[in-house]
Amino acid sequence: MTTARISAQEQGKARTGDPGGRVLRFGLGSRLAHWNHAITFLLLLFTGLALVIRGFGGLLGADGLRFFGQLHRWMAIPFTVLTIPILLIAARKATARWIREVFRFDRDDLRFFPGFLRELFGLKGDMPPQGKFNAGEKVNSMLQILGWPVMVITGWMMVYKTHLPAPLMQWVIPVHSLTAMLLGCVVIGHIYLATLLPGFREGLSGMLSGWVPARWAKEHYRKWYDEIAGE
Repeated sequence: MTTARISAQEQGKARTGDPGGRVLRFGLGSRLAHWNHAITFLLLLFTGLALVIRGFGGLLGADGLRFFGQLHRWMAIPFTVLTIPILLIAARKATARWIREVFRFDRDDLRFFPGFLRELFGLKGDMPPQGKFNAGEKVNSMLQILGWPVMVITGWMMVYKTHLPAPLMQWVIPVHSLTAMLLGCVVIGHIYLATLLPGFREGLSGMLSGWVPARWAKEHYRKWYDEIAGE
C-alpha cells in the first residue's frame, strides 16, 4: 500500500529525503490497515491451529481450548470489519494505487524472481528495477486480497454451521482450513524476509515509522524512487 494523504512538508521530504537520508514509504492509514490485518490474522492462525490439531488440544486442556475458541471468534471481528474501512477512509488514494499496481506485471516483474531466488540463498542476484511494490510483494498482496473474503465468508459460516446444510459445511471447513494454511505460509515467509534476510530487513521500518533509507529504496524500488525524487 502506498503513502496515505500527507502534508505538503511530508510530500517534500518524500521526494527529496529527510535530513536522515530517508524517504516516506507508507502513510499512517496504510500502516494501521497492515498491522490490523497482520496481527489479527496471526492470532486467528495460531488459535485455529490449536483448535484443529489434537496435540495442541491435549496440552491446553478443556479450559485452554475454550479460551482459544473464544479468542478466535473475538479476533475474527476486527479481521472482518476494520481493515477495509481503514483503507478506504484513511488511505483511499494509497489503496487505489495499491490495487492498480499489484494486479499489473511487466517484464521487470517477471525478471525479479530469478534474482530474488539467488539473493534468498545468499548469492548475488541481478535485480531488475521495481516499482512501489516488487513482484514478490504483488503476489503476496494478490493472495491476501483474494484470500481475505474466502476466510471471512467460510469462517462466519462455521460460526453459524448449525443453521446451514451439513453437506455444504463438508466443503466449507476444508476450504477454510486450506486457505488459512496457504496464507499462513505466505505470511511466515513475509515475516522472515522482513526481519531476518539481509537486504530486505530495512523495509520493516516502512511499516513501523513510514520511512525507509533512501539508499535502500533506490536500490530495491528504483522506479518508485525515481518517481518520488522527480528524476
